[in-house]
Amino acid sequence: MSAYAGTPPEIRIGRVHLWHPEHTLAVTDLPERATLPEARDRQLLALGIDRVRVADGLTEVDLAERAALAALAGSGTDPADLDGLLLVQGRAPEYLMASEATRLQHRIGATRALTLGVGDLGCVSSSAAIEIGAALLRGRGGPGRILVAMGVRAAATARYRPPMTVLGDCGAAFLLTTGDDDGRGAPYTSAGDTGGTAPYTGGSAPYTAPYTGGSAPYTGPYTSGSAPCAPGGDGAGPAPRPAAGGRSARYRLLGQELRSDGRYADLFRIRYRELPPERWAEECADENAYSFQLAIESRNRLRDLNAELLRRCATAQDELAAVVMQNLSVGAFAFWQDALGLKIADVCRDNLAGHGHLGPADVLMNLERLAPSVPVGGKVLVMNSSPVAAWCTALVERLPD
Repeated sequence: MSAYAGTPPEIRIGRVHLWHPEHTLAVTDLPERATLPEARDRQLLALGIDRVRVADGLTEVDLAERAALAALAGSGTDPADLDGLLLVQGRAPEYLMASEATRLQHRIGATRALTLGVGDLGCVSSSAAIEIGAALLRGRGGPGRILVAMGVRAAATARYRPPMTVLGDCGAAFLLTTGDDDGRGAPYTSAGDTGGTAPYTGGSAPYTAPYTGGSAPYTGPYTSGSAPCAPGGDGAGPAPRPAAGGRSARYRLLGQELRSDGRYADLFRIRYRELPPERWAEECADENAYSFQLAIESRNRLRDLNAELLRRCATAQDELAAVVMQNLSVGAFAFWQDALGLKIADVCRDNLAGHGHLGPADVLMNLERLAPSVPVGGKVLVMNSSPVAAWCTALVERLPD
């Protein structure tokens, strides 16, 4: 890639397009409750999570595909025009040695996109994707568009991750663009099947019906497992971009700081080599280390990252329009508010109650659902962390619609 001549381009974050499965499971109906000790069950019911969405029969790539097509349609982007595709990888790929990133590339028709998988940092992998995407865009010699997509799905049968949260499923996708690129291109309507044999329809069976429609993406409606996806939310059907030249970005990225610490690399884990998938279980190697040692470490890390980022962006803490972070539990929100002296936006609690923890998609959903209440020019602090451990703080500015 050629270096950008002159001032580095402005990086913009597009509307986050979410795809939620139809099937809803109440926390009170979680099958694992039958085997939980009484104290652990009380802990589960006090998390502040009412229900989660369950992607029956769909893989992580299926979920990412649905959200990706919605993001392309909603921004009027032809997938063949994408400069990059970053798949935030799940924790349990369908196959070893196969490439889920290029599988998604083929399904959506992103034929010329530089395609990469980004993972291994848990929830912070979405922040890492933004960091990598921004670097790729800044390295270009002109305008660019990179699609970031992810499918979030619980790897183990039990959705309760003691002692911290309950896992839900979803797909999420958004565009990263340069300021001089936002609004480029003719409308892309994502309507109708563009050829080939049968599309891959998901499920747990092997991938035996590959889409062979060449460079054109499969854009037909989805009827398996849920209502059709909708750009920017939960309505029906991908819609074309309103008009060429319209704005598709939500926020301008002002800065981001990301750190990790390998001392906690396997604090949470699933032993999978010696066990069949139906016996997989998330294990916390040391709950004391998680609840106390890592909590203090995370408080110090995020406090320092926030201070450094706000200083670098010449922004005072009291200038912030809002603060969002990942959704674990109401107790976690209380801890962070007290530890960092910040008010966590109410939208986080609402999303926690209705969707549980969505891993790397949490902060993205919160940022998107917050957008209508943020004034143009308002700055939002986005905190993301993972027990692997990794931490990230980003500052974004609301753009006009």
